[in-house]
Amino acid sequence: MTAVPPDTFVACLTPPGTAALATLGLHGPESWAVCRALFTPRSGELPESAVDVKPGWFWLGRFGEEMKDEAVLALRRAESVPWVELHCHGGRELIDMLLDVFRARGMRVGSWEDWERRTEASALRAEAAIALARALTPRTASILLDQYQGAMERALADVRAVLERGDAREAEKLLESLTRYAALGRHLTTPWRVVVAGAPNVGKSSLVNALAGFRRSVVAETPGTTRDVVTTRVAIDGWPVELADTAGVREGAESLEEQGIDLARAATEMADLCLWLVDVSTAPAWPEALATPVLRVINKIDLPPVWDLESAEGVVHVSARTGEGLAELCEVLSRRLVPDPPPPGTPVPFTSDWCERLVAARQHCAVGRLVEARATLGA
Repeated sequence: MTAVPPDTFVACLTPPGTAALATLGLHGPESWAVCRALFTPRSGELPESAVDVKPGWFWLGRFGEEMKDEAVLALRRAESVPWVELHCHGGRELIDMLLDVFRARGMRVGSWEDWERRTEASALRAEAAIALARALTPRTASILLDQYQGAMERALADVRAVLERGDAREAEKLLESLTRYAALGRHLTTPWRVVVAGAPNVGKSSLVNALAGFRRSVVAETPGTTRDVVTTRVAIDGWPVELADTAGVREGAESLEEQGIDLARAATEMADLCLWLVDVSTAPAWPEALATPVLRVINKIDLPPVWDLESAEGVVHVSARTGEGLAELCEVLSRRLVPDPPPPGTPVPFTSDWCERLVAARQHCAVGRLVEARATLGA
């Protein structure tokens, strides 16, 4: 059997699992030859060379020397490097068998992410396609779709053009507008972490359940019921948020409960925002100075208060039991997490790598190091 060059590549382009259909992509100089050797059309023969085929043509037939699975073979691109797709029955085991067949022919097997990086016209567009597949909400998907359609790429081209002209001030200004959305960009595929903390029995678990819309955490009047950090994924105004229900913080807890309190403190330190709860039916225990930003919330406003609620400023009033104030809490949460949502079509850096590169390039421009700025941006 003739060895296939290592740059002939195959990947499954559809998600794994039990499925009716799957798509395998083949890319490389020998992709057409390998498919021609393994695919038998229902009628006629496949052309000897991909250049003899118009892109978009497809054939119904059987694939494999022994398997003979029904499949559809399609040519996506013939010029330069052939790009072939095989549409076949899905299922994990069958796909593994097909990939083994191609592997035996010397083809390199990779992931769909590798495929995007190999076939997309630009590296940035490939990363946008990968991020778009991992979007957690329609709102973040919309922002990533703008990047896939070139918003970020066009903005970078403008910055590079200004750098070529030697205009450090204008380049810094353009980079400032890009880094403005860096914090948002880091969360388009990763949810914001919001910890719900406070003393025992202030309604932390009840609030998490109310925001989630189902019973995720156990609710009980006994202090110390919540001991592990229980996380729940929700969407707040279209932004992906991971709520963390934590153990009630108090002094003099027993050993096992104290372990839960330690977990709560650790989760708070790693969070993007802490919702600190007190309730109207007991004297408030406000948090000590925290490195994590804090949003103070008064819960159980459906009960008679035993302390002066007016003494607490800048707080949100809610009742996890009745739902009163939850809409306002979500609005405040959204503003705290994303104070400046980008308009449609705005370029947004959507990977940590690009966020860091843009910040570094802006710092270079601030001190007139344009060569370093161009190198940082890959210009």
